Amino acid sequence: MPGVLVFAAGNVTNDLTYRESARDQRHDFLSFTMAANNGYLDDNGEWKQTSTVWLNVKAFGALARNARAVIAKGRPVIVHGELKHETFDGADGQRHSSLDLKADAIGLNLRMCASQYVGTGERYREVTPPPLETVSAGPDTAPATGDGGVHGEGEPGRDGLVVVQGFAEGGDAAGREPAAVGGAPDY
Repeated sequence: MPGVLVFAAGNVTNDLTYRESARDQRHDFLSFTMAANNGYLDDNGEWKQTSTVWLNVKAFGALARNARAVIAKGRPVIVHGELKHETFDGADGQRHSSLDLKADAIGLNLRMCASQYVGTGERYREVTPPPLETVSAGPDTAPATGDGGVHGEGEPGRDGLVVVQGFAEGGDAAGREPAAVGGAPDY
């Protein structure tokens, strides 16, 4: 029976650790640390951070392999899984503790970025996704109309926009280029 099940939203704070099992793909392993910032919007609409919760996220099998293709340091994620408080003896001889989240679902936080779905495995037909583009919104720019574009203000990599790659660096196994770009958060 699972213990405490939680949803956590935050940012990946380190490079991923990935181990592929030579014995069985179900034992492939991915881990990363995420920071979930708590806070509120003040009367001026500015974010005031009150605390940060650090979580060690662990994933196995297909979840580890698929998350590895889109999750990277700095990206906003939402993770669902079982929360555990672990204690251990550190190299310094001191007793330490950590919050570990054994993930059963990991995804990009689409409030903070945009991404495009590409199926994996035999259950999905092979698709070549159309390219997405970032559109700078001006006073005469209409809101998103379902045309497939990502509408927001600013430039990717600046102004809080997050560029999200649809595949591992250099494209996927079929040689396709990365499939998505970022969008501005909409609060």
